[in-house]
Amino acid sequence: MRKALMIILSLLLLIVLSFALYIYVYKPLDDRQEQLKTELQTEKKLLQALQSKQTPDELRVSIVELQKRIPVQPFVEQFLLEIEKAEAVSNSIVLSLSFQEGEQIEGAPTPIQKLTVSMSVRSPSYFALEQFIDVLERSKRIVSVDSLSFTGYEEWTTVMDEVPELSYSLTVSTFYAPELRQWIEQLPPLDLPQPSEKRNPFPSLTEQ
Repeated sequence: MRKALMIILSLLLLIVLSFALYIYVYKPLDDRQEQLKTELQTEKKLLQALQSKQTPDELRVSIVELQKRIPVQPFVEQFLLEIEKAEAVSNSIVLSLSFQEGEQIEGAPTPIQKLTVSMSVRSPSYFALEQFIDVLERSKRIVSVDSLSFTGYEEWTTVMDEVPELSYSLTVSTFYAPELRQWIEQLPPLDLPQPSEKRNPFPSLTEQ
């Protein structure tokens, strides 16, 4: 069982690592070197965990964590929560958004599909815009910024006007690998301890 788990974890780790290199090295997006460094450090830790003497249950947990990087389904609702989180943190407002899924990544080293989100956003400042994008890029799933265009600040009409908000169009993509489902389904169930039949979670003196 342990050998099978290690094979599956090795495969998933190779896919995530190679895809991260593809996104951030072969298809660089502005200044993403620091993010790539973080990605590689994460995968290195997973590799070190793989090489250590883990139990089958520990290996299975590692595989589950790895799936959070590139899941087997698009999980649109899950990614929508990340967008809502970015809204709240940056004090921005998403005016509209649209999803497109199923596009195959050309030239990728593994069979990866893309979930693309196009949105119109309004932020109170350029700093807030950067915050909005930063929250998305720091999510557990691999996220890339495909395009960003904005109109800048609206023209002030009087000296007493407040600083105008910034409106812009943003397109981001996250990824999933449906073909990995067959490997995940081969995982044995997690061996969890049976729940105690005690009503009181605290041991009584009479049980000593």
